[in-house]
Amino acid sequence: MKKRNIRQCIILLCGIVLVAMVSSKYSFRIDLTAEKRYTLSPETIQALRRLDAPLYVDIFLDGDLPVQFRKLRNSICEMLDDFKAYSGSRIIYHLIDPAEANSRQEREKYYAGLEESGIRGININKTNKDGSLSQQIIFPGAILSYRDRRAAINLLRGNNRMVHYETALNASLEALEYELAKTVTLLNTDSVGRVAFTIGHGEPGRAETYDLANEFAGFYEVDRKAIHGQLNALDPYRAVIIAKPREAFDEKDKFVIDRYIMRGGKVMWLINGADVNTDSLFSTGITYALASELNLDDQLFTYGVRINPDVIQDIVSHPVPVRLADDSSQPVLAPWLYYPLVNPSPHHVITRNLSPVCLRYASDIDTVGRDNAVRKSVLLQTSEMSRTKGLPFMITLSEVEHMPEQQQFNRPHRITGVLLEGEFPSVFRSRNARNLFPDLQEKQAEKSVPTKMLVISDGNVACNDVRYTPNGPVPAYPLGYDRYTRETFANREFLVNALNYLTDDTGLMNLRNREFKLRLLNRQKVASEQLKWQIINLVLPMFLLLAGGLAYNGWRRFRYGNYRPKTAMT
Repeated sequence: MKKRNIRQCIILLCGIVLVAMVSSKYSFRIDLTAEKRYTLSPETIQALRRLDAPLYVDIFLDGDLPVQFRKLRNSICEMLDDFKAYSGSRIIYHLIDPAEANSRQEREKYYAGLEESGIRGININKTNKDGSLSQQIIFPGAILSYRDRRAAINLLRGNNRMVHYETALNASLEALEYELAKTVTLLNTDSVGRVAFTIGHGEPGRAETYDLANEFAGFYEVDRKAIHGQLNALDPYRAVIIAKPREAFDEKDKFVIDRYIMRGGKVMWLINGADVNTDSLFSTGITYALASELNLDDQLFTYGVRINPDVIQDIVSHPVPVRLADDSSQPVLAPWLYYPLVNPSPHHVITRNLSPVCLRYASDIDTVGRDNAVRKSVLLQTSEMSRTKGLPFMITLSEVEHMPEQQQFNRPHRITGVLLEGEFPSVFRSRNARNLFPDLQEKQAEKSVPTKMLVISDGNVACNDVRYTPNGPVPAYPLGYDRYTRETFANREFLVNALNYLTDDTGLMNLRNREFKLRLLNRQKVASEQLKWQIINLVLPMFLLLAGGLAYNGWRRFRYGNYRPKTAMT
C-alpha cells in the first residue's frame, strides 16, 4: 500500500514537471468570446514575427487611476503579452505614472514633454475618499521605441462629446490591436511611401495644412508638388491630396491627374463647391457664397460623383463668436448653420468610432452613374435637420439672430464625403491626348486598374487655424480643435484613416472593423434587485460548499462503513 502511494506521488510530480516544461515553450488558450476579442489577426501576427530586435513600449497609465482607465491599462498589458508570445519575447513594456514626479515643476515639465511627443492629456473629475471632487490629468497613451525610431500613440478614442466612459473605453479596445499593430509595422519598415499635396491652383500654404501634413509625416514622406503640365509629376507618389484649390485646373494638369489614376494612383479630392471669403465675413459682417470655378466637374462626374453648386445648412452645427445687435459687450457663441457637424458612417473601417467631423461651407454630393465597376461608400452625412441653399447668395453674421424654423430644414442626411473604389473610366477616353502632349508615346487608357479615391465637398476639412505674424501665417491650433469651445473634432483622425486606407497593402486597416459588444448592466434593475443578489452571492456559495461536504461525508460512510479488514487464516 505504501509503495503504491509513493509510486503515485512520483508519477504525479513527473507529470507536473513535464507540463511545466511544455507550457514554458508552448502556450495556447481558447477564445470563447463571440467576437474573438482575445484572438490576434493573421496580419498582426505576421508583423510581430518580422521583428528582429527588442521593441520597448512605455505605457503612461500607472498610479492611482479610475477603474475605467485601469481596465484599459489591463487590456493593453494583456494584448502586449500576446504580442510578446508571437514576437519571440521581443516586446518589452513598462508602466509609467506621469504624476510621480516629486515637485510640481518637474511634473509640469514631464507633462509638457508628453504633449510635445504627441500624447494628449485629458482632464477628468476624480472622487476622493472624503467624497470631494478634484481634477486629475491622465495621459492614456504609449511611446514605442524600436532601434533608433520612436512613435507615440493615443489609446483613448473619442472626445468630450462621448457621454459614457464605457462607450469611449469600448471604442478604444476595438481599435487597440489596430493602433499597436500599425505602429509596430511602421517602426519596422525600412522605406516609407511618399504622398504629396498639390500646389499651383490657389491651395492653402504650409501653415494652413501644417498639422495634417505633420500627422501624415508619421507614416509617409510628405511633399508639396506643383503639376505644371509635367506628365510624370505624380508618378513617385502613393497618394495625392488635392486640398482646397481656388483656381481652375487646365486640361494638361487634369490629364496628368487622370493618367495617374489610370495607373492605380490614389487621390483625395478635398474640393469646395462654394467659394466663401470668411475673412471678409468676420471683418465686415457680410460676404457672398459664389460657385467655385475649378474646371473639375466633368472629371469628378466621370469618376462617379457630382459636387452641387450649393451650401449646406444644418441645425446640428458648430458655434462662432458674434456680437449681438442688442449687446455691445463681449462676443457670445451662437450656432452657425454653415458649420455642420457631420456624422461619420459607423459601418466603414475609415470612420468607425469617430467623433463628428466639423465642415465649413460644405456642398451636397450626388453619386452618379451606374457603373458596376465602381463601388461608392458614403462616409460623411449631415443630420436629419439640414437643408441646402443654391449659389450665389449673400451671407451675413446677423443671420444668427434669426434662426429659421425647423420645418424648413427638409433635406436630411446630405452627403458630404464619398469613398470610390474600383476601375474608373478615363475622362479623356474619347479625346485625343496628343493635342495636349504631342510627344506622348504611350497608349491612352480607357479604364483604370483597380484603385481608390476619396471625395469631400469641403477643402476646409484639412485646414488648421493660423495666426498672422509679421513673418506670415503660422499654425495656431491643431486640426479639428476649436479654441472657443475647446472641443476637438475628428477631422485629423478621419483624414489619416482615409489616407491609410487608400494606401493599405497589408490589410491592417480591416482591424478597425472589429466590434466588441458593450454588455452593460441594467442600472435600474441593479438598484431594485441589489439586496436579492447580494444575499444570493453570499449565501448560495456557502450552501453549496456545505451540501458538497455533507454529500462527500455521506458517501464515505456508505463506502467504508461496512469495511472489515481480512484476518489471516490460521
